[in-house]
Amino acid sequence: MKDVKLKLTRKKTLSEGVLEFEFFSDEKLPQMHCGQFLHLRVGGEFLLRRPFCLYKYGERSVTLIVAVVGGGTKRMSEMKEGEEVMAVLPIGNGFTLEDEHKKILLLGGGVGCAPLVSVPLTYPNKEYVSYIGFSTANAVMFEDEFSKFGSVTVCTDDGSTGRKGYVTDVLREDIEKIKPDVILTCGNTPMLKAAARLSAETKIPAYMSGETRMGCGVGACLVCACAVKEKNGTIVHKRACVDGPVFKLEDVLL
Repeated sequence: MKDVKLKLTRKKTLSEGVLEFEFFSDEKLPQMHCGQFLHLRVGGEFLLRRPFCLYKYGERSVTLIVAVVGGGTKRMSEMKEGEEVMAVLPIGNGFTLEDEHKKILLLGGGVGCAPLVSVPLTYPNKEYVSYIGFSTANAVMFEDEFSKFGSVTVCTDDGSTGRKGYVTDVLREDIEKIKPDVILTCGNTPMLKAAARLSAETKIPAYMSGETRMGCGVGACLVCACAVKEKNGTIVHKRACVDGPVFKLEDVLL
């Protein structure tokens, strides 16, 4: 984990209120892993840094997906190419795939698809099947990225493109045919709850990346604490920033 200076080299709009930012570093960045995130100082009157998942990364570059949902992210949306920011990276424990995980199912909803794109960067020698869900055709993102490393099924709630219905309902229809070894997922709470039910019914292990609000990003403030069930059944509160953001889905109380 290191505090580094990043320069904005490219910014583009993916859909309404969602932007992609590519940053470059003059120095070699620390080694990063899928599912980790960075904590970025957005500047202005915003004292607390903002957490963003590592969408893509290289030795000297990092790409972020930013949904404009508040003042801090609005400030980011106004950044100009060439502007510099400070960021602490990488933070957190990401997705871990074992040797027995040969076929990976990536399940994402909306902006929650972003952390999943980096999984094949860390584990390129796996088979990937992706199911990604959005509200409508105008909100669809990342389809081309997921198609680079395997088959991708796009779902929309209103059926305006791809298959109609919630992405977890569509996946339920196909799960026996796919037979994945593990499910990696990120999205809103209703989607994660549905994914947890599907994992329990099929006995396919699943791991989730949380979208918890964070303050300090280093485990001190406890803003991001979430309830997690231990092996002995006791409930403990773990910090998403340092104990996560990836947890076994069946262990998290959603």
